[in-house]
Amino acid sequence: MIKVHCFVSCVCEIIKRTPGVDHRPFYFGVWDADFSVNDEMELSYHSPHTRHNEFRDWYKLLYGISIEPWYDHDADKETNIQTLVSLVENRPSDRQVMVMLDLYRLPERENKFHQNPFPHYVMLETTDNPDEWFMSDPDFRWEGVIPKARILESVRSPAAAGGFYFDGLNIRHTPAETVAAYFAQCMKTDHNPFTDALRRILRAHTGPDARQPLAHLPHAFREIPVMAIRKYAYEHAFAWLLEDQGKQAEGAPWFEAICEDIERLVKTYTQIQFRALKLLMSGNNDLLASVEQLLDEQDEREFAIKASLLALFNEWQRYRDIGVPHAHTEQAPLEVLP
Repeated sequence: MIKVHCFVSCVCEIIKRTPGVDHRPFYFGVWDADFSVNDEMELSYHSPHTRHNEFRDWYKLLYGISIEPWYDHDADKETNIQTLVSLVENRPSDRQVMVMLDLYRLPERENKFHQNPFPHYVMLETTDNPDEWFMSDPDFRWEGVIPKARILESVRSPAAAGGFYFDGLNIRHTPAETVAAYFAQCMKTDHNPFTDALRRILRAHTGPDARQPLAHLPHAFREIPVMAIRKYAYEHAFAWLLEDQGKQAEGAPWFEAICEDIERLVKTYTQIQFRALKLLMSGNNDLLASVEQLLDEQDEREFAIKASLLALFNEWQRYRDIGVPHAHTEQAPLEVLP
């Protein structure tokens, strides 16, 4: 299964290596993970205000591990660089050191979204060569040795500002009741925040209430591919809820059909992006209705996926004989940057 969120992938890597503990429930928080829309009505998967607080809180509740921030947003970049160097070069063997860097500044690394800049979390260790560091990038399934100076240069990017560390000494098995509470917190049954945001961005650039130029729409939508792949997290949830009941996931017709629906959900977001570009290039206003129609279809598709997942979750609860927490249904406001 594809990995879909760099912060989550980094913190889950140590869980995957722990016998008897499963990382997949942590992905419940990914399909509707936070993002931002700024004053110019531009979509962004990351903002200067992103701290991943909910992920960190639930990671502690689920696995017993505290994710500690080391990056000081009130300090200058070089001060934070010094902190990073000290953390990496004095790292205990059971400590994981995460840093946000600008992947665009490391052209030797794959930048599959071709973004400039491309803020991205990785984990770092020393090597036998003091001028080289070992980089682990679980999200892109990449690891290797890169010159320390090149890594620090990518951390110096104005677009990159963040870092955490955590120790993997006392990872615990997650109680079913905690998993149920996390699922209920994550499951937004009455709205789809990402599709809602795209609809609002579209209407801010088109139609009678437009307050942004149409020419700006492709830029406003440019991070759709980075966000859309988060929907693959549904696969982790379906697979885990099935397998935790002793049922087969991969290869089972029902599960494979669900995966096809999730794939269609992800791919249609790209279709929305392309159709918005075509709207701009052609000037054909009839295409606006087709984009709106695709957004409506996305809502219908994702609500159906959520309904199937909720039914499976309720089945899992009965199997585990635990109480039924209420799914989260309140509208979460989009983050708007100052």
